[in-house]
Amino acid sequence: MKTTRTITRAFCVELQQELSIVAARREYFSQELPRARFSFLCSSESCRALGVKITGVRYDVKPQEHPTFVAAHYRANPNYEHHADCEWVDEAAATSAAEEAETEAENELRKVKRKLDDYIDIFDPDVKERAKPTSSTVKSEPEPTEQPVAAPPPADPVKARQDKQNRTSNLERLVDSFRQAQASLSKEELALLTLRIPGQGEVSLRAYFRHIKFAQLNDERRVLYGGGLVERYGTGFKFKFFDRLQGKLVTLYVSPAQMQAYRSSRYLIELLSHADEVRFFTVFALGTLVASPSAKSVSVEIEDLRHLAIVLGPAKDAEEAPAKEPAS
Repeated sequence: MKTTRTITRAFCVELQQELSIVAARREYFSQELPRARFSFLCSSESCRALGVKITGVRYDVKPQEHPTFVAAHYRANPNYEHHADCEWVDEAAATSAAEEAETEAENELRKVKRKLDDYIDIFDPDVKERAKPTSSTVKSEPEPTEQPVAAPPPADPVKARQDKQNRTSNLERLVDSFRQAQASLSKEELALLTLRIPGQGEVSLRAYFRHIKFAQLNDERRVLYGGGLVERYGTGFKFKFFDRLQGKLVTLYVSPAQMQAYRSSRYLIELLSHADEVRFFTVFALGTLVASPSAKSVSVEIEDLRHLAIVLGPAKDAEEAPAKEPAS
C-alpha cells in the first residue's frame, strides 16, 4: 500500500534504531571523515520484514539560511509497497467521509500541517539523562519521546487522525519545523499553528520562538534566537548576538568542559568550523536571560547543550572569504 501520512521517523540500518531526520543529520555529521550515507527502512516492523526502504533527503546537508529553504525529510520510496499495518498508512485519514466530518477550522489546520514535512504537536523540553557511549563508534542515544502520541483507536475516523500527534524533546527538530513554517507559510497560516508544552499548556508556535531583541529578563522560558558571530575558546565558544537588549550586549557562552561532556560535540564543532565561510550564525537556545553582575550585559543560560541549535548563515561572497594559502 502507499503511504498516506508524512513519514517522520525511519529505521537506520547502520545504527540499528529509529531516528528522526534531524537525529540522522546529527549522526551523519558526527562521523569521522570520510562520512558514509545511511540506509533507511520503514519504522513499522511489518514493513521492515518486507525490506521496505525509505529515502532520507538532505540529512547530509548542514542546516543553513538560504532563499529557497528545503527541509531535510523522509519520503516513501516509490519502488516499495507498505504493509497494510504500517503506521504511515492511514486509510481513515484518506477517506472523504473523515474530511467531511471536520469543522472548517480543523480542515484548514490539517491542510496547513500537510505543507510541513515534520510538524511537531508536543514539545517536551525536559531532557533525560542518558549513558554516554564508551565506544568511539557512532551510536545514537535512544529517542524515546520521538514516538507519536497515540490513544487506542476510536471509532470516529476524524478523532483517530487527531490522536496521532508528533512528540519530541529534540530542540533541533522543533527548530527545523519552525524554520520550514516560516519559509513556506503565510502569516495567517503560521498563526494557526500551536504547540503543547508539558507543564505550560498550549501556546502559539510563533510565540514560543522569541527573537532576542524582543526577549525580556525573567521571562517564561522560550526558544530565544538571533544572528551573531562566534569567538572560539579552544573547543568552547562564545556567541555574541548582533541585536542588543535594552542597549546591552547579549552573549551565550559554552565552556570547553561542556563541549567535552556533550555527546554530539563533534556535530557542533563541524558547524562552527565554517565561521570564515559564512556571514553569521543563527543560534536557537531554550534558556533564560540573566543580567551580568555589572548590569552592562546579558547572557543566555541553558541547562543542557541539547537545548541549543545552530544554523549556518548565508555564505560570504568570494571577495569576502579569506584568501587561502597556495598549494605547495
